[in-house]
Amino acid sequence: MSEYGRRLKTVDIAIGIFLIFAITVIGYFALFGGHSQAGISKAAPVEVHFIDVGQGDSILVKAGDKSMLVDGGRQVEGPKLVSYLKSQGITSIDVLVATHPHADHIGGLLSVLREIPVKEVLDSGMPYTTKTYEDYLTLIDRKNIPYTVAEAGQTFQLGPDVKVEVLAPPASKNDGGVNENSIVLKVIHHNVSFLLMGDAGIPEEMQILSSGYDLKSDVYKVPHHGSQYSAYWAFISAVSPVVSVIEVGPNKYGHPSKAELSLLAQKGSAVYRTDQNGNIVVRSNGTAFTVTPEYEMTSAKVLSCSPSYGAMRCAT
Repeated sequence: MSEYGRRLKTVDIAIGIFLIFAITVIGYFALFGGHSQAGISKAAPVEVHFIDVGQGDSILVKAGDKSMLVDGGRQVEGPKLVSYLKSQGITSIDVLVATHPHADHIGGLLSVLREIPVKEVLDSGMPYTTKTYEDYLTLIDRKNIPYTVAEAGQTFQLGPDVKVEVLAPPASKNDGGVNENSIVLKVIHHNVSFLLMGDAGIPEEMQILSSGYDLKSDVYKVPHHGSQYSAYWAFISAVSPVVSVIEVGPNKYGHPSKAELSLLAQKGSAVYRTDQNGNIVVRSNGTAFTVTPEYEMTSAKVLSCSPSYGAMRCAT
């Protein structure tokens, strides 16, 4: 064979090897691409709205055409809450969560239940003898809405890209009343996670911590409006939040406490507050997220967070 022929044969072999390699790689990603970083970037976007309902909690999670509403503020906030939900295109709610039966968490849910179709209710199951809670239960019964009592260890999907884990309350209820048996949820959108704490205090935080759950979360809904009785260093250290949101309004309790704010500052967490920033919207694509407050403050502006060298880095 001539020198020219040998060179051609060598080139043909190289091309053949390259084609085999390319076909193998393409086949691999066709089968398993959903687990790759590229697959994650194609996840449907998710929005988490921390709604300003004064001294109370209300959180809307939008995942594609699925939605979850966690709490609803006081009863007087109900019409405002319904208006906000409709402004976000909410025509029905897949899961309505009442973290516990205090009026500043379930009052506004009465308006929601009356005006927006609800497919399922997740409740703490704690008995509570107030007219607001009785009216809430009556509406659920009258509308024949499926009702589930939350228990640590439960999980469910909110659309294909969002997993929701129930971290509390435990099957055997904690001592300390309804606050210490608040429903605590971890919402996971691929690599971005949210920890929603209800009004859990230090006893429930300690119980969750001892359960061995992975508490690390990017966005932390601070429990009990920033109460000093929820400022537990070991728990916040385990969460290690990049962003913390305090749902709070004018109040006589001193919320948020200096102790809570100090702990969050020590962890380097960016803090947003509904009493100062209004509605706060976090938008996630599964790998990165942005935080957009209705009103910017010097210490709480629009924030963009994305992974860098193994950690989430943020910039205004």
